Amino acid sequence: MLFHTAEFFFLLIITFICYYLFRNARLVILSVANCLFYAAASWGFLGLFLGMSFTSYLIARRIPKGQSRFWLTIGIILNVANLAFFKYSMFIIQNLEAVTGLTLVAKDGFWAHIVLPIGISFYTFQLIAYLTDVYKGRIEPTDSYLRFWVFIAFFPHQLAGPIMRGHEFMPQVERTHKLTLTPTEFKYGVYLILWGLAKKILIADQVSPIVDEYFKNPADLTMAQAWTGAYLFGFQIYADFSAYSDMAVGLGYLFGYRLPLNFLSPYISANATEFWRRWHITLSSWIRDYIYIPLGGSRKGRLRKDVNLLAAMLISGLWHGAMWTFVIWGFLHGMLLIIHKWYADGLKKLLDALPSPGKAVSRIIAVLYRIIAVVLFFHITTVTWVFFRAESVQDAFDYITAMFDPAGWANFVQQISSQAFYLQIVLVLYAAHLLEYIVRRNEEGIAAWWHRLVPSPVRGIVYALLVFVVIAMIKGEKHDFIYFQF
Repeated sequence: MLFHTAEFFFLLIITFICYYLFRNARLVILSVANCLFYAAASWGFLGLFLGMSFTSYLIARRIPKGQSRFWLTIGIILNVANLAFFKYSMFIIQNLEAVTGLTLVAKDGFWAHIVLPIGISFYTFQLIAYLTDVYKGRIEPTDSYLRFWVFIAFFPHQLAGPIMRGHEFMPQVERTHKLTLTPTEFKYGVYLILWGLAKKILIADQVSPIVDEYFKNPADLTMAQAWTGAYLFGFQIYADFSAYSDMAVGLGYLFGYRLPLNFLSPYISANATEFWRRWHITLSSWIRDYIYIPLGGSRKGRLRKDVNLLAAMLISGLWHGAMWTFVIWGFLHGMLLIIHKWYADGLKKLLDALPSPGKAVSRIIAVLYRIIAVVLFFHITTVTWVFFRAESVQDAFDYITAMFDPAGWANFVQQISSQAFYLQIVLVLYAAHLLEYIVRRNEEGIAAWWHRLVPSPVRGIVYALLVFVVIAMIKGEKHDFIYFQF
């Protein structure tokens, strides 16, 4: 069930009304809504989700009672095995066939008909985090499966995050019957939902068919076409994924829950480290806490730190999809993180050795450096997105070859002219990205200005128009959220 459909808004309105009418039955109401939301995709996969969550719930309750490491291991193995079976089994078989030259499974046999349950990567990571946190004593295991199901399957974040932690969300779930909703919180939640809807429908869904055309035959692209398509995909995936996250956070507000921020204008990043503090923040922190640090983090020397970092990003890439393109994408970002940390250390030593140029000059240098670094890293990120979007490794390399084709400079002006319209769209999208950053940083001030200077009848008319706009938007053609496939 997509967030931008009439069916979803019907479910939302019914759930919202019942939630506030029947305070003592809130957990039951949310549990039913969670099941209906997921069952819209597949009743069978709902059964799988319920089974894995109930098994993890039982294992978590066993962990503090003895043999805790054993039960943690069992829980992690079961969850990883479930994810691996549905997401990676065919990938492994295909690669074994390619290496051995043998036909291991029939092309139309059982393995070829495995369907990936939507949201499985997200709920698997949440279950593993919950088990690990119980094992480490960060949280106490809940004694109610009803509360646990609401925690793990709360429908706004169920399919594509944010990835929730037990210490963040479970205490809120336990206070569900006490949660209240103020008019300010209601308006803020609706504001985030509308913000997400606008990004999804007005940007991501409009750009999607254009991007498809660019990536259809990458070997035939000119240099300007290749860069234009890559630029547009970067904004498509950001608008698509951040739209879901914004709507999830906004929906959480409507029920009194606070979900964590998942994006913070990543395309203003000056380096890879900053990018991963702004892009898919809950995944970045999950990778850090449950993969990078357990591998040793930075505690065992510089070389081991780099190896751990690269391993963590390779796993991050593979988590996104069972294709070598995603592995390469994770590898590239791992290398970018390593290179930046080496570069930052070297630059600090160099600056410490040089005389200070004075505050005024230092500020000018810092601003210029920041601008150059942001522009440069934006283009580096654009190149890495090719591996994320391409249908195969060969397509990705064909696409990047076109991006860096030396022959493209011979008629550079003509090529740019042929892409002028879409390049102007790219500039508008980047300006909107900056505007979003400014607005999100100044939300309280803008809200105060809005209520102080705009008369209430005018505000009412604007709100009514927004409702009509939403109705019009959800009537159009629908595109799945990109991260539903992960």
